[in-house]
Amino acid sequence: MKLKTTQWIAIAASIALVVVIYLFADNTKPLVRAEAPMAARDKGAQKEDEAGSATAFDWEGYMKKVKAGITSQDTLKLLDTWENRHAEADVKSLVQYYHLRGESVAEAHYTEELGRAAHQSEVLVRAGDLYAATAGISNEDEMHQYLLARSVESYKAAVGQDSSAPTRLKLASAYMDQGTTPMQGVSILLDVVNKDPNNADAQFLLGKFGIVSRQFDKAIVRLEKVVSLRPQNYDAVFLLAVAYSGKGDNKKAGELLDKCAGMVDKPELKQKIKEYKESLGKGQ
Repeated sequence: MKLKTTQWIAIAASIALVVVIYLFADNTKPLVRAEAPMAARDKGAQKEDEAGSATAFDWEGYMKKVKAGITSQDTLKLLDTWENRHAEADVKSLVQYYHLRGESVAEAHYTEELGRAAHQSEVLVRAGDLYAATAGISNEDEMHQYLLARSVESYKAAVGQDSSAPTRLKLASAYMDQGTTPMQGVSILLDVVNKDPNNADAQFLLGKFGIVSRQFDKAIVRLEKVVSLRPQNYDAVFLLAVAYSGKGDNKKAGELLDKCAGMVDKPELKQKIKEYKESLGKGQ
């Protein structure tokens, strides 16, 4: 499982610390086109997905908005043909078309359809990745929740084809990002580390969850393990500092932050680390 490492995001730590610069998003994320806004809430479009999360995202309404921005009638006819025939080759064409247009929601949708039709776990994982990445940059709540729910369902379908640890970790991470049933993700991670204590990715995710759930002692154990396995993983070093700070050990946290600052190249990241270190013990 590849860790995402180019954009800092905030995580609540503890005792009023609302800091954390955390390297977790991918700068290769697809874009959501501005000219395709969310459709209005449509009760008829509400559904309960298998992960237990109700969504009000109107997929058909969304696609009408997308197509309204397509000026070529020949293109619209071709899209209608592909959609109506729904042969595997047609779905591939839809994936490629929306990929080239930068319509990541539509691309993810048809990638999921393709993966389910072809029974290909790698395609379903790709769909889950697209949904998750697009959710990360969506500022529309209904779209955000819909995309997270679809990422869970895509990864679940992928695990049905391939139950290897990397695929299961994708599903575990999706459960935790969705937030409605995080313990399902934790259960998967615990099963993975029970079978392979040296699985650094699973230990890292458990450490992250430990911080978010304010179980700092558990987070420290997990993240110390990651650092022992991957000494140059500055994500883990930084989060370990957050865990120690959450526990109240700002001296140890400061030492780890200095170590982390020495591991990163970008001046802006060094500055963020410095600012976080300065905030320790100030109740910020």
